[in-house]
Amino acid sequence: MSSLAMPSPRAHFAARTDGWPWAAALVLFSLFAGATWAWDASQRWYETSTGDVNAMVDRISDGQLSRQASFALLGLWGLCGVFLPAQRPTRLKLLIAYPLMVFCAWAFISIMWSTDTQQTAKRLVVFGAMILAVLSTVRRYDAREVAQIAFIASGLTMLCGIGNEMRILITDSPVFSQWRFGGTMHPNHAGLNCLVVMLSSLYLYRFQKQRLFLLTFAIGTLILLVTKSRTALMASITGCGIFLLLATTIPRAALGLLAGAWLIAGALWLSSLQMLPDLNDLASMGRDDIKKADVKQLTGRTDIWKFAVMQAGRDPNRTFVGYGYETFWTPTNARGVSDFVKFKISEGHCVYLDWYLELGLVGAGLYVFILLTSLLRWGKAAVLLQSPAAALAAAVLAAVVVHGLAESSLGDANLPTFMSYAAMAAAAFLRNDEDIDA
Repeated sequence: MSSLAMPSPRAHFAARTDGWPWAAALVLFSLFAGATWAWDASQRWYETSTGDVNAMVDRISDGQLSRQASFALLGLWGLCGVFLPAQRPTRLKLLIAYPLMVFCAWAFISIMWSTDTQQTAKRLVVFGAMILAVLSTVRRYDAREVAQIAFIASGLTMLCGIGNEMRILITDSPVFSQWRFGGTMHPNHAGLNCLVVMLSSLYLYRFQKQRLFLLTFAIGTLILLVTKSRTALMASITGCGIFLLLATTIPRAALGLLAGAWLIAGALWLSSLQMLPDLNDLASMGRDDIKKADVKQLTGRTDIWKFAVMQAGRDPNRTFVGYGYETFWTPTNARGVSDFVKFKISEGHCVYLDWYLELGLVGAGLYVFILLTSLLRWGKAAVLLQSPAAALAAAVLAAVVVHGLAESSLGDANLPTFMSYAAMAAAAFLRNDEDIDA
């Protein structure tokens, strides 16, 4: 197996970075680790899903010093990158750039009508740090370098998660019927991290035919399955499928679609003969915490959405402006929805619904417009220019579209969210059309 060559520091900071951008990847890995990791993540998830709702409410209100320090350093790192000279001139795509800037401004001014100005102010500091870091990244690195950054940071996160989970399994005695792989974060977030690993591995294998990338893709797929995160699995299938469709030749894509059609037809045939497991068991991925729930109701999500809409409807004046950035899910509403759906929850389980609750129809509409416009732009570029980089960005955003339908994780401050913002920002602040053929 061939190995990756580490560039010298001088080569890394050259005007055109031809080697792997290790420094930026390690910075992002370290800062997001300090901000989002928990060495007892699997135990926390189990306690939250089985324990009293007060433990979950306390975590909503608490602020960790490591998280605050990490995001402060992330913002400082991004600020330095924004003001340093860019490697190549930037040209705005006004159709995306203007709505993106308005969306960010709308989030910041939401503190004026927030129901909890202190919480909104804290969350806006994190949001601002993320935006600065994203702008710094898309200004200073091209598409292949961003993919390398994503591969290194998410790959190291996955490896550390595997090591931590092995430590827990050896030293503790978890309830295996309830166990989900979390590693160093919530299982749903671990599943999203696997999505980043898989997509970046596919993209880099397109250029460097190294077995390392196939190995990391396989490991990412395995870890994704044991996280038992169904939304991350559907997003990964969508993202990887879109990338393979856009980044391969038409005959191969046709064969892939044909093979997929045969698999679906075969599964339906076996199901009709009752030779497959019960569909409810398949949909629950063996998770005991949701087996009793009705899968047709998306395991309680429709009840969450009903509660959130009813609560938001109590104040019609907030329909257009929302309750303030990351302010709707207060401890009071967390307790209310947990009592309503009969299990512990503190989010809307739909990123579009959460944007509506926080920033109203204006903010949610802007987010959907930016997301879909960026997706269409990258998809068009992938088809017309035969660009693997554009195919990767389109795959990331397609996965975001699917994942956001039933999860809120891509609205949180984490590495996968960072990469999704980078895909949208790159579409808005593209340097030149020829730069996306990498």
